[in-house]
Amino acid sequence: MRGRIAWKRRIGQLYAFMRARDARRKLILLYHSVGGSTEATAKDAFRDQLGVIAAMGQLLPLQEVLGSAPNKGIAVAVTFDDGYATLRDHAATILTEFGGAATVFLNVSEIADDERRASRAADGYYPHEQFLAWRDVDALVAAGWHIGSHGVHHLDLVRADTSTSRHEVTASKQTIERRLGMPCDLFAYPWGRNGPGLRAQVRAAGYRYGFAGDHSPLTATSDPFALPRINVANGYSRNDLAAILRGDWDYLYWLVRAKAVMG
Repeated sequence: MRGRIAWKRRIGQLYAFMRARDARRKLILLYHSVGGSTEATAKDAFRDQLGVIAAMGQLLPLQEVLGSAPNKGIAVAVTFDDGYATLRDHAATILTEFGGAATVFLNVSEIADDERRASRAADGYYPHEQFLAWRDVDALVAAGWHIGSHGVHHLDLVRADTSTSRHEVTASKQTIERRLGMPCDLFAYPWGRNGPGLRAQVRAAGYRYGFAGDHSPLTATSDPFALPRINVANGYSRNDLAAILRGDWDYLYWLVRAKAVMG
């Protein structure tokens, strides 16, 4: 991990000299856990990163970032996938210090009525974590968080058969709406993986937006059912996040696309 981050920094320094700076940028950041397992973002690091956002731009709810262009500078929304208990225990408190909240995308099969279930690395989750219970989700909603779907289970829906992917998309939405008594119109693809057929299912199920995992800002041409989110990996420093916010690491989008074309 340290080696990968090091070369991201070196290339980013070069890329910064080659690109024109955008006066306005809209970004969606992707986290998973704060202050939990060894794969989680440390609490102090998360607090430092929010401080960078506050110094360089605006920390806004996801719907505000999606709905309009920033008046100036950088508009940033924070999102979390999977639904770990550390979001209520740690992340929500830290976000409150900055007057903000976040959006969490839940795998609804992991959210129990009262107990906090243990995560399973074999299913693609962070190890040694616990999931939120529905009472925790209620507390996050009361604190201003928004709730989206990440499916029923943590599956690669691109590889799943049509009936499975349709069930994952529709049943998760129905569960969230029934439990919370409010619309669920946001869907985050597990691992960000999506394709035309899956995006069509998400649209047909009644979602307004689908979220992928591309390292890119939001633009006027962004597909509302494949919106980019920038993963903030464990180990990123405050200077790394500042580089991401400025756009110095935007080259990663093209690098990933080139690798995909080359196979």
